[in-house]
Amino acid sequence: MKRVGIRMDALAQIIEDLNKNEELRNIFGEPVAGRLLVIAEFADGDVDLRIEENGDVGMGDTESRRFVEIIDRVVFTNLNRSQYSSGSN
Repeated sequence: MKRVGIRMDALAQIIEDLNKNEELRNIFGEPVAGRLLVIAEFADGDVDLRIEENGDVGMGDTESRRFVEIIDRVVFTNLNRSQYSSGSN
């Protein structure tokens, strides 16, 4: 199994960027991070981590698509700043 570590400062920056995003603030209110969850699933020997909304806010199809686009952009921007490390078990 391959392990990937995400530095805590990168996670803090992701949270800060999500909280600053005006579109997400319009959907979830403030702070945005208070309405989001990090979900971990273990399947087929792999752990999958993702960010989801906690279900308090009903989102339509358009809002759901924008949510995914924004989350992906924020996460990948922060991880591409070389603030993660990888190793193996």
